[in-house]
Amino acid sequence: MNFKQIKELLSYYLHFRQKPLVIQMPITSRCNSRCKTCNIWKLSDHVDIDHEALKKALRDPFFSQVKTVGLNGGEFTLVPNFIDIINSVLILPQIKDIYCISNGLAPKRLFEYLEKAKEICKQKSVKIHICISVDGYGKVQEEVRGIPNCFKKTKEILDFLSTNKDKYCDDFSVGCTISIHNIDFIKETEMFLNTYNNLQVEYHCAIPNKRILTFDNADYYVLNDERKRIQAAEFFFEKCITSKSLHKRIQYFSNFYFLTHNGHNRLNICSYTNRDVTIDEKLNLLLCATASEVIGNLKEKSATELTKTKCYKKTQKEILNLCDNCVHYTYHPLTIRGRVEYIKFYMRNRYVWQYYNIQRKEKSFFSVHINFYKQFTIELLRQIYHLLWKLQ
Repeated sequence: MNFKQIKELLSYYLHFRQKPLVIQMPITSRCNSRCKTCNIWKLSDHVDIDHEALKKALRDPFFSQVKTVGLNGGEFTLVPNFIDIINSVLILPQIKDIYCISNGLAPKRLFEYLEKAKEICKQKSVKIHICISVDGYGKVQEEVRGIPNCFKKTKEILDFLSTNKDKYCDDFSVGCTISIHNIDFIKETEMFLNTYNNLQVEYHCAIPNKRILTFDNADYYVLNDERKRIQAAEFFFEKCITSKSLHKRIQYFSNFYFLTHNGHNRLNICSYTNRDVTIDEKLNLLLCATASEVIGNLKEKSATELTKTKCYKKTQKEILNLCDNCVHYTYHPLTIRGRVEYIKFYMRNRYVWQYYNIQRKEKSFFSVHINFYKQFTIELLRQIYHLLWKLQ
C-alpha cells in the first residue's frame, strides 16, 4: 500500500473531496431501446451534449487530474456529432481511457463511430473501450429491451468484435444487468456468454437511479421480490466461489453480501462520495452517479465555482446517507469492514467443512488438529495480508 492508496482511503473515510479521476458522462437522453430497467426513453425532450460547451467546461482546473471518462446515454450511437464529443474529451490533460456503453441496436453506426474514435484516440495515446449491454439470451434480451429481434443485432456485434476487436477498440466487454425480468434465465445467459473465449463480463444488479427516472419506482429491483432476491444471491454466491480472479470474487461477494442483507451494508468504497463526478447531457454537474441532485450547470458556472456552493456541500452529505443502500460500482476497492467480512466468508467456506470432518471422526489424533490449525493460521495471515494491505 503506497502513499497514494493511503490518501485515497483517508479521503473516503474523512469525507474530504479530491479532484476527480473519473467522469461519468451520459451524452444524450435519446434512446432506441425501451428497457424495463430504465425510463429515460420516455422523456419527450431529446438532448445531446453541447460539445463546444463541454470543451470549455473541461478546461477548468477542477478536471486537471481526470484519467477516465465513461460515455453513455441513452444510446451514444444516436448522437450525430459523437466524434466532436470525443475530441472535446481529449483536451483533458491527463486522459488515458474512454469507456463507451452501447445497447448494440445499431451495429453499422457503432462500428463506424468506434473506428473513427480509435484512430483519433490512438494519436493521443488514449485507449478506447466498448461495453455491450446483454441482459438475456434470445427472447429474454428482447423482452427486457422491449425491441423485437434485437438479440440478433447484439449477437452480430459480439461475433464480430470477438475476432475484429483491434480495428475498433482496445478492449471490449459485456455488461449484464440483473433484474426481476431476467434473473430466472441468468444461467442460460451466462452459458451463452461463456461461448466467447476470454470475454470479460460484468454482472450487476439493476438499482434505483435518479438520472434514468427510476429512483422512486424501481419495480424491476430484485429486492422487491423475495424469490428473485434469493435467486440473485445464489447466482452471485456461485460466481464468488468459482471465479479464479481475486478481484472478481470480491466483486461478486459484495453483491452476494448486499442481497443477503436485504439491500443494506455496502462493502465497497464509492469514489463518487469523495472524488469522481457525473456530467449529464444538459451539462449539469452531479456527484453520485445514481442518487445525486443537480449541483449546477457548467454552461452557467465553472466546476470550481460550483464546488464552493451550499448545494455542493449539502448534496455530498445526502449521498453519504444513501450510500449504504446502493450496490453500484462493486469493482471499486473494499472498505476495511468489507475486507474483514470477505476474510470471514472465505475462511468459513474453505475450512468449516474440513473441521467438521475432523470432529466427526471417532478417533481424532492430536496431530491432525495441529496440522489443521497450522494450515488455517497460515491461510488466514495470507488473506489478511492481501485483503487489508496489499490488495487495492
